[in-house]
Amino acid sequence: MICKVTWCNNETEFYNKTQRHSYCSTHYQYKQICGAASRKDRPHLMYKVEKWTKGEHQCECCGFDPVAAYPNLHTKGQSSMLDVDHINSDIKHSIKGEHPDNYQLNCKHCHIVKSHEENDYVAKIYRK
Repeated sequence: MICKVTWCNNETEFYNKTQRHSYCSTHYQYKQICGAASRKDRPHLMYKVEKWTKGEHQCECCGFDPVAAYPNLHTKGQSSMLDVDHINSDIKHSIKGEHPDNYQLNCKHCHIVKSHEENDYVAKIYRK
């Protein structure tokens, strides 16, 4: 079986002699860090966990780094200051739209500004 993460082509592994994980060994570890990342409707969270574990926890727009700004805050508090933004929200929930090429980590401020500038917060059927 192939890993459940849409952009990963690694084989899954057995956790006992009869059952396989739904994830490769790398993404299974990430799932342990953020359980919500394993939900079918939230693949973008796996991107956030991947970036965070690589030490890439800066806003890709303004450079804000919650780890540097709040070094005494716990990791969950720091990571909650960054959102995963779909660069092109028109292809959100498609195979191409749920791929790291269409994701970026933004601080809350930059995410809100981008969403308003591009009308991302408006449902697709109501956008002009």
